[in-house]
Amino acid sequence: MTGMAAQGPSGQRAAPDGGPVAIRRRRTQAERRAEAESRMLAAAAEIVADKGIDGLTLAEAGERAGYSRGLAGHYFASKDALLAAMAEAIHDEFNAMRRERQRGTTGFATLMATIDASFGRPAVGIVKMRAYIAVLMGAAHKPALAEAVAAFNRESATDFGRLIQTGIAAGEIRADIDARSQALILSAALRGIMAQWVIDPEGVDLKVLRTELIALVRRNLASPDPSPNKS
Repeated sequence: MTGMAAQGPSGQRAAPDGGPVAIRRRRTQAERRAEAESRMLAAAAEIVADKGIDGLTLAEAGERAGYSRGLAGHYFASKDALLAAMAEAIHDEFNAMRRERQRGTTGFATLMATIDASFGRPAVGIVKMRAYIAVLMGAAHKPALAEAVAAFNRESATDFGRLIQTGIAAGEIRADIDARSQALILSAALRGIMAQWVIDPEGVDLKVLRTELIALVRRNLASPDPSPNKS
């Protein structure tokens, strides 16, 4: 029969012209689920950016992602669970950016790179930024979201605190400061700046604020004697 692929010498299928036929690997159920979840999280971000967290429904997230209206409800136990998963996915993107900026740095420079990475967050896109900030702000009125947002806050403060403690140990950051308090201040300042930018991107100049905040941190935290601590 003409037009059918023939078998090659090693049993590999061959096209009518003699070339090999690309055989597509069948995706596993886990891969199909991961793709469906990813698409629904992206759809949820679009809806939240447009309508706010109260405007999101599981049915619309599933439908906008290209699936049935009931699939989001099958994968996510509730709307709040979908919102928390969406915010966590965006948060993970931020963390990946932070790790990339930190690469090759040590001590006080790593703290500066982390702050710098926070100002790079808009690179994930205004839609994701709006959705993320909407969840952060909405958590105050939704106990189901508060736990997820509190975890983000603790993670951010812990990371900044660790970097500050490392800088103190290296003699690059003042030894008389309280690392945890400074970490909370930094985390809150960066979240607040991003929230203001999302609300008024034309009126908030991130480039200027980045320069000013980094200079402020240097003035307040940098040790006057950058040499290592002497025992």
